[in-house]
This record gives sequence, C-alpha cells and structure tokens, in this order.
Amino acid sequence: MSNDLLPSSQLPGVTRFQWQQLLGPIVVVVIVAYAASSVSASFAFLTEGTLALLVMVLALQVLIGNSGVLSFGQAAFAMVGGFATGLLTVPVRIKENVLDELWEPLKMINMGIYPSLVIAVAIGAFLAFITGLFLMRLSGLAAGIATFAVLMVADNVLFNWKLIGPGPQVMPQVPKFGFIDESIAIAVLVMIVVYLIGISRRGRLLRATREDALAARALGASIWRLRVLFFTASGGIAALSGAMYAHHAGAVSARDFYLGFTFTTLAMLVIGGASSVWGAVVGTILVTAIGQLLLVFEGGVTLGSIEFTLPNGVRGLVIAAALVVILIWRPRGVTGGKEFRLPFLSRT
Repeated sequence: MSNDLLPSSQLPGVTRFQWQQLLGPIVVVVIVAYAASSVSASFAFLTEGTLALLVMVLALQVLIGNSGVLSFGQAAFAMVGGFATGLLTVPVRIKENVLDELWEPLKMINMGIYPSLVIAVAIGAFLAFITGLFLMRLSGLAAGIATFAVLMVADNVLFNWKLIGPGPQVMPQVPKFGFIDESIAIAVLVMIVVYLIGISRRGRLLRATREDALAARALGASIWRLRVLFFTASGGIAALSGAMYAHHAGAVSARDFYLGFTFTTLAMLVIGGASSVWGAVVGTILVTAIGQLLLVFEGGVTLGSIEFTLPNGVRGLVIAAALVVILIWRPRGVTGGKEFRLPFLSRT
C-alpha cells in the first residue's frame, strides 16, 4: 500500500498540534503574497492565481499525503467548482446573450461570490464522495488510471455539453475578487483546515493504512471508509480552488483545469513534499518562482551587450526535469515531507 513518494519512515509533527507548524506556513504565505502583490498590478494578478494553485496543491495533499493514493482526478472537481461558481455569479443578461443553449433555470440564477463558493465546495465534495465510493477500493496503478479517467470524463462533459456550461467557449464576465486579501484569507483558512485534518485521529489512521495496511486493520481501521472521507474532503477543497481561479481570471473554461493544470499542481506537491502542509507551500512558491523567471528569459533578457533568449516551452521542460530529479534523489521533496519547525522552539 505504501507509495514511493511517501516513504515509510516516521515523520515528526504529524500526530499532535504544534503551533509553529501551522503558524510558520501561514506567516510565509501572507508575507510573500503581500510583498509580491505590492510590486505591480501584474504581480498582484500572478499572486492571486498562485494562491488558487496553493489551495489545489493542499487539496492534493489531503488525499495523496495521507493515503499514498496517487490521484490525477482532483482537477475534475476543480473544473466543477469553477463552472459552478461561474454559472451562479455571471450576470443573467450575459448568460442569456452568450450562453443561449444553457438550461433555463441556470440562466435565471445570480448570487454573490461567497455564497457561490460555498455551493461550489458542496457540489465538488458531493461528486467526490460518489466517485470515491467506487474508486477508493483501488490502489497503485489502478487508482491512477481510474482517477485520470474521471478527469477525462469531466473534461469531455463540460467541454461539449452546452446545457450546463459554455461548451468549448469561455464563460465570460465571472465577477472578480475585489482585493488580494480575499484570496489570502481563503488560502489561510484552507491551510488551517488541511493541517487539522492531518493531525486528526482519522488522519493518523489513514497514514497508518498507507504504511502498514494489515496493522491498521488490526486497529479496526476501514481503509475504504477513510479513503472515501479524505477523497471527499480533497474534492471539496479542489472545487474551492477552481472557484478561486474563476474569480481570479474573470472567466473560466474546461481546458483551464486539464492536463497542464494537473501536471503543474502535482509537480508542486511532489517537489515541495507530499506529506506536509509546509511542503505544499514550498512547492507552490518554488515552482511558480522558477516558472516566472524562465518566462522572463523566454521573452528575452539583455545583460550588457548580450541578449539571452530561451525557446518557448522551456518552463515545462525544466519543471518536468526538476520533478524527475526530486523523485530520484529526494523522494520526500525539498522539505523532506516535514512540517515547518524552528529548532530553538521545538519540543524535545
């Protein structure tokens, strides 16, 4: 049952609450977010999008980090969350003029951003629960293939079925967040929830099933029920990420959450460290920073009399190479799968 990304060695700080493990990542996220967003409007836009990605990486950490089950399907619930909040908040006149084939009751609905976020989370969690009932009996390669099939089904349905969305078009005029503070507050709230889930009794039991399924069953743990529970929580958080992205970009389409989104967020989790909230934070910041730096070089950088220009697509190659290097030489990620800690404040 164990996963190569999640070694069986005992990880510190995952069984009881320690304030520095939670406060440290929160402080880092808040400082980095406000510092980056204050540079320029483009940096503020980038920061808001990165916070949405962080929430998605945290959704993956809830499932993969605790169960060891590799899932490619969580982006499907992000897709559903983005579409749900978009349909609930786009002005009625836009839906009547642009989404003319949309189901009539959906055309008439219009609400504020925050109620739509709650509904998006509920829909994502419900669909994840139904899906998890069937898929969480699987492990290893079978689970990976089955969850990828879920992503393909969601993409095909939402990309082609105009009764519940724009189809291959983009859903326009999705209301945007007014301030960066909103995205920061949501990301911090999700970090708290994910950390508390991880140190809960069920979180400890699920990690026990990951390391030694037979011993966990001897303790009375139902692997299937625990996985379904965490798959559901992961789906709800992923839907929130998709909704955040929609209100960040001001538009949403099915292809926003397909292969590129799936690969990027999984790379962030693995590179940072799949077993901890701190790993999710570090991986998201690192991959985003590297991607933006390479984007600058792809556009051309002049140093003195020499101009450096990288070919388009180098970002994807570098991130893929970094993922391979991490998997080979440091499979627990940059953080070693450990939570944030200050040595001089650590308990003995």
